[in-house]
Amino acid sequence: MSADTLMKLSIIIPCYNAADFIEECLESVLPYANSDVEIIIVNDGSTDNSNEIIIKTSQRYPEKNLIVINQENAGLSAARNKGLSIASGEYISLLDSDDFYHQDFWSEIPSLLNDSTIDIIEFNADQFESEISNIVEHIDCAVFAGKERIVSIEQLKPAFQRCKWYPWARVYKKSLFIDNGIEFPEGRLYEDMSTVPALYLKSKCIFGINKSLIWYRFHKKSITQTFRQNDLSDLVYVATTLSDLSKERPETKAILFPTVQRVFNFIKYMLIKNKQAIFSRQEQRKLQKALMPFINEFRISRKIQILILPFYLNTIVRLRKK
Repeated sequence: MSADTLMKLSIIIPCYNAADFIEECLESVLPYANSDVEIIIVNDGSTDNSNEIIIKTSQRYPEKNLIVINQENAGLSAARNKGLSIASGEYISLLDSDDFYHQDFWSEIPSLLNDSTIDIIEFNADQFESEISNIVEHIDCAVFAGKERIVSIEQLKPAFQRCKWYPWARVYKKSLFIDNGIEFPEGRLYEDMSTVPALYLKSKCIFGINKSLIWYRFHKKSITQTFRQNDLSDLVYVATTLSDLSKERPETKAILFPTVQRVFNFIKYMLIKNKQAIFSRQEQRKLQKALMPFINEFRISRKIQILILPFYLNTIVRLRKK
């Protein structure tokens, strides 16, 4: 690939210990990728034989534009950011190594990339367990039907009410990231809940496809199924980021509110469900500060909870231990 080759699409695939899945992932991309598509695989310090499988699979497609980066383990967000930093495509797609594209991705997406006015292409997903015949959930991420020019913040309300912020359920114009200084927060979980909303707020044109174009693998041990102590501070980080966005553009408060409310509910759920969860007073104060700009959006009972947040959350913890 020459340095001046114009790429339409860069597909970024972070990979960490995905030996069981990475071949299936790559086989949903490599056979279909044309000369204006590049595939960037970021092997994020895998300790299994993921890299060997990547090499073996890629050797079957020597003519494809494939870049493999091997780095020390730095996490999913850092791997995505690394891919973004070297991507030459006008558009970006983010594919996790244990998921894979539906064949319809390749009949729907490429032609749309010729319309450079589109900032985001959104589509749906099917979540499956073990086999694609075993569908766990149909995930509706696309709220628009066809091309929608965004001239009012109110047009984004359906997307924010739905709160399906999966990064892999969209194709993004790369300039959305670059021109606005948006990247995935490194070392954080729930990175999608702060990053994807920021991208939507900067979008001027969104194209919705009401079809499932990706297979999303269900794991019993995924971060949404297994509690980690850092979950709480990472969710506070999301709330703080959304709060900062609302301060930059006060007209976005009502739009951002459903995601903020979801974060608050998620934190309360974790505290109730996990007796080992520790939520420090410092983190509680950060959360309270982040929620305050949205307080008028909450119903009265939630407003009271926020106003007395440390007392309220500590009461949850005390009752949880009985």
